[in-house]
Amino acid sequence: MKIKKFIPFFLMGALVSCNSQNFVESKVFCFDSVVDFKLYNATNQDKKAVEDILKYYDKISDNYDSKSGVVNLTNINTTNEEIEISEKLYKMLKSSFEVSKLGADFFNPLCGSLVKKWKDSLGEGKVLNEEVINSELDKINNSELKFLDNNKVQRIGEAELDLGGIAKGYVLDEIYNYLKEKNITNYLVDAGSSSILVGEKSSGDGYYSVGIKNTIIQNKYFKVKNAFVSTSALNEQGVLIGDKMYSHIINPKTGSAINLQEAVIVISDKGYIGDALSTSMMMNTLEEIKAIEAIQNIKCIVINNNSITYHHPSIEVNDR
Repeated sequence: MKIKKFIPFFLMGALVSCNSQNFVESKVFCFDSVVDFKLYNATNQDKKAVEDILKYYDKISDNYDSKSGVVNLTNINTTNEEIEISEKLYKMLKSSFEVSKLGADFFNPLCGSLVKKWKDSLGEGKVLNEEVINSELDKINNSELKFLDNNKVQRIGEAELDLGGIAKGYVLDEIYNYLKEKNITNYLVDAGSSSILVGEKSSGDGYYSVGIKNTIIQNKYFKVKNAFVSTSALNEQGVLIGDKMYSHIINPKTGSAINLQEAVIVISDKGYIGDALSTSMMMNTLEEIKAIEAIQNIKCIVINNNSITYHHPSIEVNDR
């Protein structure tokens, strides 16, 4: 699971291109980053609708602030009583618990407290104490979220909920549903670059170019259309302590902050699934990633030792 603040691994410098169509655009600060979107052949009403979707899901998925004006994760995390939540948060939480059945074996929404403790410890340049890790794992293993009738839930145990691993992808799914209903097909939504939704350009072959960039890999890109692109990576949030690199992505089974992969990019047709899988795959071997890729009909790019070590055969990675 991801620590809340996430610095993106790949940038979208190649996405924006000249287009003669009318468009609306906006920047919204939410999910601890700036979400930048551009909608072609759309109206200001569409722009506001997308802004409202972003702001609302940012509020209900917040596990730090209980005074956002809506019932959110923070409210659930501070009680063991039954609590009524919105239908949208109810569905979002249901999806987060079901995604582990789709190959995201290292995704668990109940590791919020463990994530926070790792974040604080790494912020001080320290490895989290083993006793604390074991205590948090015990909480996770002895907790659950019960889904009751009438959009009510009940948290059992002491583990805290965290949706950082799917929140951006999930809200992009909601935006996609809105755009589809409005017959808007040419768009790009960059949710802080870690989760991206692209439609189809009206010119050329219809593909957008997605640029890959970190400290070593430069001027690489791949093409995509009508898809979600999700990434998880060590990048700038990796913390070197001794001879080991510790990540902002935490293994909810072992409590470890050491990942097997440097970065995983997932191209999918469901944003929340792509987000959860890219997070979980940071703890998978390459062979496991390939197996999940085949089962879930997704496409992956894996980066290690500052180079692309694998990409799906249908993805062509080019030099700019």
